[in-house]
Amino acid sequence: MNTVMTHHGEITFPAFFPVTTFGVKYSLDRLVHPYLRRLSPCLMVSYHYALQMQDRPNMPLFIDSGGFASLFDGTEILEQGECGCIKTRDSETITPDDVLALQEEYADIGATLDFIITPGMDLSEARRRQEMTIRNALYALNRHSGDMMLYGSLQCWDTASATLCAETYAEAGFQGIAIGGMVPRAKDPAYIEAIVRAVRCAAPHCLIHVFGIGSEKLIPTLIRAGADSFDSSSYVRSAVDARDKGSGIHSGIYAAVRNLYEVNQVMNGSEVGIEQEIPNYSLIAQKAE
Repeated sequence: MNTVMTHHGEITFPAFFPVTTFGVKYSLDRLVHPYLRRLSPCLMVSYHYALQMQDRPNMPLFIDSGGFASLFDGTEILEQGECGCIKTRDSETITPDDVLALQEEYADIGATLDFIITPGMDLSEARRRQEMTIRNALYALNRHSGDMMLYGSLQCWDTASATLCAETYAEAGFQGIAIGGMVPRAKDPAYIEAIVRAVRCAAPHCLIHVFGIGSEKLIPTLIRAGADSFDSSSYVRSAVDARDKGSGIHSGIYAAVRNLYEVNQVMNGSEVGIEQEIPNYSLIAQKAE
């Protein structure tokens, strides 16, 4: 196991980072927040929701680039000087400078602004997106200061393109590499495993994070392939599903905490019962029944 000390606490890898939000849009996230410190070494939040954060959680925080917005309808990927940026249909612009500034103010880990490469994308467009993703990463690294760990975001379409990107980041001196674009490929676990192995081979000394993967079946395979950390909002989806079935808000919290606990059991092989990990868990369960 590898342990990193941050200003807001210790992170021991391998690790799972639950995705959360701030603001008023997702009320269930706020209700689950009190349990996350107990079950998680670090929170993951996107750039968009980090902008709405009023009170920073007293625990390690990973702020990603918000690059997933590059998939939204009406979004444009534009060149801006030596970098690439995202212009949303609401005319919001996401630039590498804006992302890095927010990360350096609040985050313990940050990931550079990337542009998602989806399965089957035209090869010329895929290459354009990867090239701009790499440019953004090197730009941010050259301007990064402070103790925050900066991960270079990686986009690829096969193992060769993943290797190229990972070798570039390793040579540049990134502390970590964050593999993006895997969520649209979640039904192809063999592909995801191959990408992780390629990145680990190309960057043997970097921490490797895989965005958007929370499958309890896939995580152990990816750890063996070389990945160090993962994130997902699946635990919150469990809460939403329970609520939508008319079971009440306590059932939603119960489902979220249970799901997150089970993922972490897979991560660390713990046999500690959930009642020992969460002192008031039994009360939550009773209210959910």
